Amino acid sequence: MKNIFQTLEILEKNIKSINEFEIVSLENAKDRFLFEDIKSKKNLPSFDNAALDGYAFRFEDRFNALDIKGTILAGDRNDKFIKENECYKIMTGAKIPNNADTIIMLEDALVENNKLIINKDIKKYNAYRFKAEELKEGEIILKKGEKLNSAKITLLASQGIYKIKVFRKIKIGIFSSGNELKEPWQECDKDAIYNANALGVFSLLSSPSSEISYLGIIKDNFLDTKEALEFNDFDLLLTSGGASIGEADFMEKTLKELNFNPIFEGIKARPAKPSKLYCKNKNYILILPGNPMAAYLSCFIFALKIIHLFCSNFQSHLSIEAKMGKDLKLKSGRNNLILGNLEKNLFYPIDQNFGSGMITPLIKNNFLFISHEDQECIKQNEKVKIILL
Repeated sequence: MKNIFQTLEILEKNIKSINEFEIVSLENAKDRFLFEDIKSKKNLPSFDNAALDGYAFRFEDRFNALDIKGTILAGDRNDKFIKENECYKIMTGAKIPNNADTIIMLEDALVENNKLIINKDIKKYNAYRFKAEELKEGEIILKKGEKLNSAKITLLASQGIYKIKVFRKIKIGIFSSGNELKEPWQECDKDAIYNANALGVFSLLSSPSSEISYLGIIKDNFLDTKEALEFNDFDLLLTSGGASIGEADFMEKTLKELNFNPIFEGIKARPAKPSKLYCKNKNYILILPGNPMAAYLSCFIFALKIIHLFCSNFQSHLSIEAKMGKDLKLKSGRNNLILGNLEKNLFYPIDQNFGSGMITPLIKNNFLFISHEDQECIKQNEKVKIILL
């Protein structure tokens, strides 16, 4: 049995990206994963231009009164030219006239009798945006596997790139298992339990990059379990419950009969220990613990990682560095999953006396800390890496 960090490395070595794409326009590209590298189509900027509204002149003429030859507007395609002791009024984004090398902003300019007087210290190339200073034509601007956000979509639009190849949507199926479970829309007496896991996992994995189906509750018997898992047309199938060793846990027996091979079987971690992953051809089945907190955190750590790896992306979680807000004692020999909050760059963990069947700690805490196996305590102000939930 491996720890969480070892298991994540196993996933990176074993799970290959799917080799299928679809073409989408930029309106539908947010949170999709690029299927191929993208190169710039043109220089950015395309030409030398003004970074602000002002006057363009030759730096060497700064101590002289300069004749204002006219105004250059953004979008003016005609090339302008200045000679000694001349300048142009220029608008933001407009082409800089030939021979000009410096711009003074309008607010700092003194104009007398249609002549520009520069009475302020100014550096050469002030407010001068050079052709291709940000991007050169033909260079890679985004790489295969990158997850597209609004800023990246802005960059693509600036290059006139409107249709792009993205990994096709990951097909995900979700089951729960257990005779004791009732759906949230059903009546539930005191001896039954509402199925909290399925819709929580569904929500956690919902994304423009995923196509998710909820498949219902599997009853605790071998035939129902086999029928549920046998016809698997999903890239990733998730079940919660039936992950531990017990008389009513039929998952492992069923998967072996269906010729699924284990990628990992259990994790040295609290509370994600019963998690298991099996594979057959290109179909994966992730068995989550039955307890809600354990199921949620296991899904967050492993299912999101698997989905990102399907799309050639190795960064599934956002982690930041912080300092521990107080001393924290840990049980070594396993990873401890600690929830907490961040205040002024200090991470304050919750009391560890919480059960894996609880849900409210997930609501009250925004960050997750995963300890290393050998850690028995972490001192106040010691640096730690925490993950945004």
